[in-house]
Amino acid sequence: MQSPNLVFSIPEQSELLAKRFNKHKTLFTREVLNGVLSIFDEVARTGDEGIRRLTAQYDKVDVTELVLSKEKVEASVASLTPSLRAAIEQAIGNVREANRAMLPTTWEKEIRPGTVIGEKVVPLDSVGIWIPARKGPLVSTAIMLVVAAKTAGVPKIVVGMPPLPHGRGDEGTIAAAKLAGADEFVIGNGVSIIAGFAQGTASLPEVDGIFGPGPGGIAAAMSVAMTYGKKSVLGIGPTECLIFADETADPRQITYDLLNEGEHGPDSSSILVTTSADLARKVEALLWTCIEEVEEKRRQYLKQVFGVGGKGAIVVAADRDQAFDFINWFAPEHVMLVCDQDNEELALSRITNAGEMLIGAYTPFSAANYGIGITAVLPTNHFARAFSGVTSKDMVKVSTIGRLSKEALKDIYPIIQELGTYEQLPCHVKAAEIRLLD
Repeated sequence: MQSPNLVFSIPEQSELLAKRFNKHKTLFTREVLNGVLSIFDEVARTGDEGIRRLTAQYDKVDVTELVLSKEKVEASVASLTPSLRAAIEQAIGNVREANRAMLPTTWEKEIRPGTVIGEKVVPLDSVGIWIPARKGPLVSTAIMLVVAAKTAGVPKIVVGMPPLPHGRGDEGTIAAAKLAGADEFVIGNGVSIIAGFAQGTASLPEVDGIFGPGPGGIAAAMSVAMTYGKKSVLGIGPTECLIFADETADPRQITYDLLNEGEHGPDSSSILVTTSADLARKVEALLWTCIEEVEEKRRQYLKQVFGVGGKGAIVVAADRDQAFDFINWFAPEHVMLVCDQDNEELALSRITNAGEMLIGAYTPFSAANYGIGITAVLPTNHFARAFSGVTSKDMVKVSTIGRLSKEALKDIYPIIQELGTYEQLPCHVKAAEIRLLD
């Protein structure tokens, strides 16, 4: 199998490359958004019954009980093999350790005599976490999001999941989320569950934060939820990776790194950027051979990703500046740097748009997806230009602190007087003035 358009040279073929990714910035369309708004309205009107009906309509599964019983949750945990449970528990520990390191804390500091500022950090009261399963179970995503919330100290963590054909969620994902600290589980159509989290129903609690990855409909639902005052992180769409490698990289390792992300689904983006035409040729040749060794379902995904209409590519840049410009334009979810020290240092200084950066030949995407402890729930579709991955930092809110002595208020009174007068707010000025008359 070959694709005539898999290898691109920049700047010569920049237009062809842009055409391959011309829809990448569109996470969801206006039509999708309008459909999501209709679902929010229906859940507001009909509550649980609306979620059941929407689940039957879109997921083709009848769900009688939206809330998973404690017995079923415990049975899911019990279903784990000893080796899988051990891996899950180790992953939970690593993710907890990373989130503790990232978690902001309350602080105060005197920045001028008599002027104290600071931040009071408190967890959200409750969060709803959506774990999709359209292309397969996402145990790792459940671990990362639930542990982030638990580490932040969120008192109530509710996990939403789509139903499998038998009407229940994936047992391994339920078990992992429970071991990570989830309190409740709800099963149903994704957009309708998020609508329930945003508004509350008889079975679903209204929560303060809603997080989770998914395709366009889920992304649109997260956007709508924010208009209800719910905290979220946008742009967590289909997976994407980009590898910057030079001639020192092992072609076979790079090939499997591309397959690592490409096998998630046909809408994945998987890209190698290099200044070495020799590496590009070797990786392209290996790619087609290795794809044929993959089991059928994932093989078909990979053929679509690296086929004519897919979002897989090998980009040969004329120089490093061209390479870094392309990477920053794409703003990938995952970036891997496999190169010599000089190129690595330059890449770290020049690449500014990336959800995560994995450094060195021994830091594959799979290690970050499962074992390091850093989040793999990261912005896609160019959103890494402005957004970051979901960690414990997103599960808290911050109140700024200010404290003045009388002398400190006196020092800034001229500012209050001048600006308050100019803005025609005399009581602003008076409120400070009367404190200084004593």
